[in-house]
Order: sequence, then C-alpha cells, then structure tokens
Amino acid sequence: MTQIINAWLLQGTYLAFICTLNQGYVGANCYHQEREPQTLDHTCHNSQLSPDQVMGYRRDGFVTVRGMLTAAEVALIREAIEKDASFHSDDTTIRLADDSGGATRLNLWSNPGNGTLGMLTRSRRVVSSMRTLLGGEVLHYHSKTLIKEPHAGGKWNWHQDYGYWYKDYFLLPKLATVYFAIDKQTAENGALAVLNGSHELGRIDHWTKGDQQGADLERVALARARYAELQLELAPGDAVFFDSLLLHTSPGNFSPLRRMAFASAFTVVDNEQFRRTGIQYIPCWKVDEVDDALLIANGLSIEDAASKVMLGAQVGKAAAAKQWTNTGDEPPTAMEDTAMN
Repeated sequence: MTQIINAWLLQGTYLAFICTLNQGYVGANCYHQEREPQTLDHTCHNSQLSPDQVMGYRRDGFVTVRGMLTAAEVALIREAIEKDASFHSDDTTIRLADDSGGATRLNLWSNPGNGTLGMLTRSRRVVSSMRTLLGGEVLHYHSKTLIKEPHAGGKWNWHQDYGYWYKDYFLLPKLATVYFAIDKQTAENGALAVLNGSHELGRIDHWTKGDQQGADLERVALARARYAELQLELAPGDAVFFDSLLLHTSPGNFSPLRRMAFASAFTVVDNEQFRRTGIQYIPCWKVDEVDDALLIANGLSIEDAASKVMLGAQVGKAAAAKQWTNTGDEPPTAMEDTAMN
C-alpha cells in the first residue's frame, strides 16, 4: 500500500534552519536543529547547499530547501509573473488538458535574461547548487511558470522529466530542476508528489497520454509499491531541487486557491542535445551567475517574449505530448511556430 507522507518530515526528523545573516546571503552562518513541523523557521538563506542536503539529494532524488526565498523575494517574483503580458497571451501560453476535463497552464522560455525571473535563475544560490548536484559547469535548459487556477484541475501524469527530455535528444540524464513555490502548495491545490528514491530505477518508457507524456503504468504501479510517496506541501519561498529521473506527479487543483510555481532546469555543459532541429529543440543557454542580492536590488523588470526566446503555444502543446513521435512527422521549429502565431 502506497504510503503518503507529508514532506515536512524527513525520516522522522525535521530540520529547521536558523541563520545569522551578515552581508546579504554571502557569509550567512547557519546551523540546524530538530524542530516540530509547526515551528518552521523561514529565515535561512545561504548560497550553498549543505553536505547533508547534497547527500539527501543523492539518496532520495530530491531535496527540499525551506525558505530559500524571503517574503519580499516571493512577492517580487509573484508580481513579475502576474504582470508579464507574455504569460497571459494566447500566443505563448501553453494549456494542457488532463484526463478529467481540467487543465494546467504554463509558459516556457530558453534565455534566462536580465529580468526579475532571470535574476533568480542566474542567482548564486541556484547556479552553485546546480553545479554541485550535477557535478560540473551548467547550462540553463529552460525556465517555466506552472499555474493551476482555482477549481481548474490540471493533473500532471506520473512521469520523469527525462522521460520527456530523452525524446528531446539529451544523451545523458544529467539534468535537474529547481522548483519554487510562489503560492502555498497543498494536496488540495495540486502540490507535487514524488516517489522517494525512484530515480534509481533509471529511465522508464513514456507514452503520450492526452496532452502530456506519462510513464509506463505497469512500472509506475510497481514503483509505487516499492517507494514511499511523498506529498510536498510547500510554503511560498520553499524550493525543491530534483533529479530528472525522479518519478513525480501532481493532482488537479479543485480548491479555491491558485497554485503558482516557477521552475528552472539545467544540464551540464557537455550534455547539450545531439540533434538541434524541430519542435523538440529548445536551445540551452550559457549562465552568467549573479549575486543573490541582485534579485531585490534590481527590482521589478519584465522582458518580452522575444527576449526570453519563448515557445509558442502551438509548438509547446505539441512538444508536451511528443505528437511527432506517434506520427513520424517532423514538426515545425519553435521559431516557425512563433511566426505562425
């Protein structure tokens, strides 16, 4: 029987981080102690993952970092997403239907850029962590917003990110994602759920299911019997780093509360796609790391769709379902799709 575990707990021990901040995030002096879940302290900010966090990522396929963003940073990111016209345009907003009649919406782009969202993607706390987790210099693959509106459903099938990205011609699964909760995330509004340690399975075959890919259902069922299922209930500002082989899902949002998240995916520099044509090609981007403090220092800054190198809605929906893998047709490139829109 699948065990659903609230991810406030990690093997019965809750680690809350207490910080003494010196100059911004640089030099933050942190220690941790056991705490009850309800006494979570969201004041710890550090540009480096601890050895225990890195060890947990290797073992479990993910690590949750509580309070990685301050309340002010969360508010700024939320404002940047809500006020970005490209995230509300039919030309660049990808809507994916689920099997219950609901839908989730996302926007996806290649160039992290110099705007507010780019300052977070390129921040030392993100880039340095990715270097550590992936074992070398990194490239930005893409960033995206992931929004489930109230009462909109929007279930994501059980999948591995590498189930998608293998078909995008990445030879190695040396990719990882950092996922930031911008709104509070609970089981009711569609929080992430993961199979703890399931990255050790390696790549599982994925098939088109509706507007998405989904992992082989027989293997998912066997994996759910073997690995603990963790519901990642997140507060605004919490972050999850996860391996591209980790099996994960999220239920639909049937609550009155929106679920907004922001995520950035990275790979190592010697793992760019070995084919760079067609709809499946989303260019990787060189990362110019910036200090964490620049997110707040630069204030609100929004870049347009062309600057971000965004996927068009049509090409994005086809890419999510990997439609050409069923038909054998070579799809239009992202640039051609943008022109059509």
